[in-house]
Amino acid sequence: MAHPEEKRTQLRGLYVHQRLPMETACKKLGVPRSTANRWKQDALDKGDDWDTVRAAVALGDDNFSALSKKLLEDYLVRHQATMDLLRNDKTMSAREHAETLASMSDSFNKTMASFKRLAPELNKQAVQLDVLQRLVSFAQSKFPQHLAAMVEMLEPFGEELAKVK
Repeated sequence: MAHPEEKRTQLRGLYVHQRLPMETACKKLGVPRSTANRWKQDALDKGDDWDTVRAAVALGDDNFSALSKKLLEDYLVRHQATMDLLRNDKTMSAREHAETLASMSDSFNKTMASFKRLAPELNKQAVQLDVLQRLVSFAQSKFPQHLAAMVEMLEPFGEELAKVK
């Protein structure tokens, strides 16, 4: 049975923009899964990768961004707690400590690299904060006479930075 082009567009919208599972989108529109798979493959052959667009839509979603932030926060809290336990553990051998640290370092680096790709705006904010902290440290050591003026400017400047998208 031939379906109108509008059905294909609706299916793509449900799958990509509403992020419904393909099976659910098919049931909602009364389209067989095999037809949906064919449409999706046809689109891919023409350069329209529904899965890539779906992922990009998810990355731009505010809920996804909030979830990403929460996941990173949870990871960092657990990472720090593990480091504290490791620091206080007197039963592990030096080799076990080194292996655990290496594993944690690898995990941390992979997590941060993934997060930078998933939430570039947070990475940008982290860089901004790092630069401000370095500037304050520099001023403290090299120009302590200007610290009062710097402190007066930092808060309003921080607000300006927060506005930059």
